[in-house]
Amino acid sequence: MPELPHTVDEQIRAMRDDWPYFRVFRDHQHDVARWRGSLTPRSRKYKVEIIYGLQLAIDGPIVRVLSPKLTRLPENAEGSLPHVYFRDTDDPQLCLFDPAKPGWSGWDFISKTIVPWTSDWLACYEFWLMTGTWHGGGRHPPSAGRRFQAENRP
Repeated sequence: MPELPHTVDEQIRAMRDDWPYFRVFRDHQHDVARWRGSLTPRSRKYKVEIIYGLQLAIDGPIVRVLSPKLTRLPENAEGSLPHVYFRDTDDPQLCLFDPAKPGWSGWDFISKTIVPWTSDWLACYEFWLMTGTWHGGGRHPPSAGRRFQAENRP
């Protein structure tokens, strides 16, 4: 394993190779990349955004669905929108892995992990809309906040 996490430029190259239709916006001043592209996991096409910078190398990239707007089921027992951070805002972020367990780190390529996990999340979301039950596994994050509290980490 390399000593340091993958750089933003290394992540950009890997994304370009594996997901050439994702467009990258590079902010050199803040050393951040923002990708936008479409995924069609089952029946619907989704425009997603992935944001990565070295400051996110430990917690993981920020992933959100830009369109269509995610549907909420207000009376659902698992919450109005499961497996997202900031559920009760207009800008929920997808929960793709449990940060309290080994799942993703800056030593992983976004193109090999985060993008396929996003597609899987979207497929689980579509099934959740049909059934009202989340079948994607994992645990639901708290309704507010991006990550679990540090004391919940191993």
